Amino acid sequence: MSAVSPVKIQACLREMDTSMRRHKALKTRDTVAYRKKIEEENVFLFEMFPSVFDMHYEGKLDETFFEMLRLRRKIELGEMTEDQASRIIGQKLFDRYVGPIVNSTPPPEKPLSYSEYYKQFDTKE
Repeated sequence: MSAVSPVKIQACLREMDTSMRRHKALKTRDTVAYRKKIEEENVFLFEMFPSVFDMHYEGKLDETFFEMLRLRRKIELGEMTEDQASRIIGQKLFDRYVGPIVNSTPPPEKPLSYSEYYKQFDTKE
């Protein structure tokens, strides 16, 4: 099986957004039925990337995830190697979590939340 494109993953997340908005009234009445409905409407993401599905469902995706998708796309296009991308992400995570402890440096700004990330591209204002 070939790798799934980062563009496809991002599109699946946007589809899941639509499902979650469509059924938000159900969420307040029956969280189990809500979860089942979201799973049914987003089978590909749920089955192929269950951790990503769960993180999005729980509101835990942030800008870091999209940075990883962007770097994955650059790898696909031959603009960088996996090693280069790994070093970039590793350094960002080190700077965020380890640097402030071992180097007494201030932590970098908190990454944008999922919704904040997409607000940057919202043209409906």
